[in-house]
Amino acid sequence: MKELVINVEPLETRIALLENQKLTELMIERAETPSIVGNIYKGRVDSIIPGIQAAFIDIGIKKNGFLYVSDISTDFEDIILDEGMVPRPLHRKTVTGPPRIQNILHTNQYLMVQVVKDQIGNKGARLTTFITIPGRYVVLFPTINATGISRKIESEKERERLRKIMNQIKPKGMGIVFRTAAENKPREDLENDIMYLLRVWEGVNEKYRTLKGTGLVREDLNPILRIIRDRFTKEIQRLTIDNPFQYEKIINFLDILEPALKKRVRLYKLKTPIFEKMNIEREIDKILQRNVQLKSGGYITIDLTEALVAIDVNTGSFTGKKELEETILQTNLEAAEEIARQVRLRDLNGIIVIDFIDMALEQNRKKLLNHFINLLKNDRARITVSEISELGMIEMTRQRLKQNVIKTLSQPCPYCYGRGHVKSITTVLLDILRKLKSMFVVNKEKKFILQTHPDIAKRLREENEPILESLQKEFQKEILIESVSDFHIEDYRILSARNRLILESHIHRE
Repeated sequence: MKELVINVEPLETRIALLENQKLTELMIERAETPSIVGNIYKGRVDSIIPGIQAAFIDIGIKKNGFLYVSDISTDFEDIILDEGMVPRPLHRKTVTGPPRIQNILHTNQYLMVQVVKDQIGNKGARLTTFITIPGRYVVLFPTINATGISRKIESEKERERLRKIMNQIKPKGMGIVFRTAAENKPREDLENDIMYLLRVWEGVNEKYRTLKGTGLVREDLNPILRIIRDRFTKEIQRLTIDNPFQYEKIINFLDILEPALKKRVRLYKLKTPIFEKMNIEREIDKILQRNVQLKSGGYITIDLTEALVAIDVNTGSFTGKKELEETILQTNLEAAEEIARQVRLRDLNGIIVIDFIDMALEQNRKKLLNHFINLLKNDRARITVSEISELGMIEMTRQRLKQNVIKTLSQPCPYCYGRGHVKSITTVLLDILRKLKSMFVVNKEKKFILQTHPDIAKRLREENEPILESLQKEFQKEILIESVSDFHIEDYRILSARNRLILESHIHRE
């Protein structure tokens, strides 16, 4: 059973997808950082960077977006697409190779662009000139001659029916992709969707022509109506929302979109928060944890680095009732199910390396790989999966659909500043002793105050007191130790007896 659960708060909207009552996807949009993916803008080329074959485009917001040469629609041929794919041009090569961005664009040129990825950190939004206008059953590509049918429509008979309809109703010179919701829909419904999208495109062109300067041409739907349009199909048995106003908007939207689905929408009215009532809150808390426990007693460890995501599988306390090989296989199969879920839930993307427990039998490795690939079929993102190596590792790549959930829910640690660890008490203590010794050599004052974390102060007052006394005796100095409860473990400060700052630690903040 699949269901959508929507929690609406003044500062945040959260949309959870549950499969068999387990959280598998989480979408979060906050008022302070609304997504602009899907928005269409009139942009102006601010600068061109030939070295990376990209241009920075002013779209009327605070930070310029960037446009790669591969995202510019110029000379193209027919392109075959699946739903959800981002089109890429098949540029006809010239004598000197593919077109260069400096030969396609020029500074201060205006062009229509669409956002395909939100701004992340200091990197502006990623743009494309391949405009897509999604409807209920069809996605219209008004700038390229593309065709496609959702890969989730598996029946070859149904795909053939849709291909025949596509050849009859596709607008000349434009592209269309039939979405999953188009399955078993009559030609009339598909044609009406295309006619609606063509009217939208006319409005986009008119707004672009009349808009002076840069700015928004068309804004995509809000996150709730967007999920209704894109994901609320017959596969979803129920949708529950806790906001009466948004509930009415959904019902009104479905009146136009697909009235038969209205009976599957319900308004949550209890006082207990909806995510707490449905045990979703507990699952969200686990997203930030490094280790994920398995029912068998094993566990997986997930580490995010700049270059890739590393996932490690461990048997933990699971010993099994049969031979070692069987125990390892069962742990790996269970881990594969949880990894497939966590990849979707955390929206892990880029290169992902999974270190399964090594198995001796080739047939077990094949069984694991096939099981894992089947589990990934529910993922909307494009995925490639390698064979299992001799060391038991699988390498996979996954398309980024939105900002990583972990980055949405967290911020860099203000204590370790992204290092993932802090100095030990002994390391800090030894650092302090070395700094004191260096300072005593050049400073003529006799009395000093050492302010430090309580754990460091305790060590200096108790088990390491003889070392401090020896240092004071050697240099004929006196040190008063003060505990500061709100100090970071690596913080310390050395003052004169009159509270003049002499030396202060600096935590590594790179």
